[in-house]
Amino acid sequence: MGTHILLLAISILCTVGVHGQSNAIPWTPKDRTELTPVTIKVPSRYAAIGLNPTQHGIRLPKGWSASVFAAGQTFNKPRFMAWGPNATLFVANMNGNNILAMPDRDQDGVADTIIVAARGFSLGHDVRFWRDTMFVCQEAGVVKLWRSDTNTLVYDKRVTVVDKASQPNQTGGGHRTRTLVIDTLDMKLYVSVGSKGNADRESDRASIEQYNYDGSGRRIYADGVRNAVGMTLHPRTGRLWANNNGSDNQGNNIPPEWVDIVRDNGFYGYPVGYHVGNWFPFTGDYQDLRPYTAKDSANMDRMAAPAALVDAHSAPMALVFTNLGVTPGYDYGAFMAMRGSWNRTPPSGAKIVFLRFDSDKDTIANAVEDFCTGFITDTNNAATRWARPVGLALGADGSVFVSIDDGKQCILKFTPPAVSGIGNAAEQGALLRPNPASDAVSLALAEGVYKISVTNAQGSTQYLHNVAPGERTHRIDLYTWPSGVYSVSLHTSSGVRTAQLVVSR
Repeated sequence: MGTHILLLAISILCTVGVHGQSNAIPWTPKDRTELTPVTIKVPSRYAAIGLNPTQHGIRLPKGWSASVFAAGQTFNKPRFMAWGPNATLFVANMNGNNILAMPDRDQDGVADTIIVAARGFSLGHDVRFWRDTMFVCQEAGVVKLWRSDTNTLVYDKRVTVVDKASQPNQTGGGHRTRTLVIDTLDMKLYVSVGSKGNADRESDRASIEQYNYDGSGRRIYADGVRNAVGMTLHPRTGRLWANNNGSDNQGNNIPPEWVDIVRDNGFYGYPVGYHVGNWFPFTGDYQDLRPYTAKDSANMDRMAAPAALVDAHSAPMALVFTNLGVTPGYDYGAFMAMRGSWNRTPPSGAKIVFLRFDSDKDTIANAVEDFCTGFITDTNNAATRWARPVGLALGADGSVFVSIDDGKQCILKFTPPAVSGIGNAAEQGALLRPNPASDAVSLALAEGVYKISVTNAQGSTQYLHNVAPGERTHRIDLYTWPSGVYSVSLHTSSGVRTAQLVVSR
């Protein structure tokens, strides 16, 4: 009996020794893209925010500009954003327990006003739209809303689709935000549910769930996901992607934050490890995770290398892939907001980055590039952080909208360098006939045009066509297109020409 006990003890010590080792972290390369200082323009109607051009400057790629799109006392922790009816930007105002609409009817790049579009939520962190239906994801579940009067932006009718308050262990704890993705092709809902604690063995949490569109059929789609705040569908592949907020109290660089495709039945490490083959040492704050189990080992064996590993504790938030031909220089990849660390020295995050890929098929990021920095004036002192970026939305003109939920709470708009456009009516008429159009539009193509792209008011690609050699005219049928304003871009080797198309019935 003594021999058996000795052998068992030796086995346990060997196992802990192996598990205590960490393989080298394959960080995604950082591309130090040159950024230039930019002064944020503050419209007079939002001057009360108190942005100081000297103290609150940011850095963006050359040629980009920055302005305040919306601000004011109405904001109380604005989080995720979405485009809704009439090209209106909406934001989940989490601590205000409401959803805000920010119409820009004159298209001058500044919200005309801020409207309470829906109210009565508890920690409503995410807002999404499917056609004219609004979905709000709050701690207690998913609510579907619609308008009794479509002449307004007020959503006053609702029904609960997913009631998480009635499910075990779904409310309370350290991670109470819920993120929603609507897959309108397969008519599925995906909801991320963060862990209750920092690193604990817990049931019914730390996962991404899948539901049918009506809220039925709940199942765990992926687990070991500590807190996937950012979650999105790739606009062309339709695959689900997410990022993760890793656990604390293991030093400045462990564990790295990851970005990856969400695989059905995938395991992503929480609470026992990270990346591939890296186990957490079950000591200190993690000693209550003992003992290791056969299930732990099996889960670690089915982990896959993620698409990207970025700075630990940087708190990745919104993740949004770009549309082709919309934002110059950013065709293949995703913008990601990093809210910033609270327990790292020096601080990490507090910026917007771009994850660059070679193509839509590429699943390993080539680099993580700084896109917007300057939200912290002294990168060694967290006390100088004046803004924490959270939500992202892409505009039809290639602009990037960012919600700031702490410090100078507002919505910022970053506008790309102007491309050569077709400005006057005569030029647009020569390119697009008729315009406005109802059933179809014809495009006159000069030699050298190799691609046509059309985006809607929400910035999503509505139409894409590769021009054949010798093609001089091209017809687009508009029967199924909703009425509205669209941006038509002609891509040439020397640049992009753009024009507005009005579809009216």
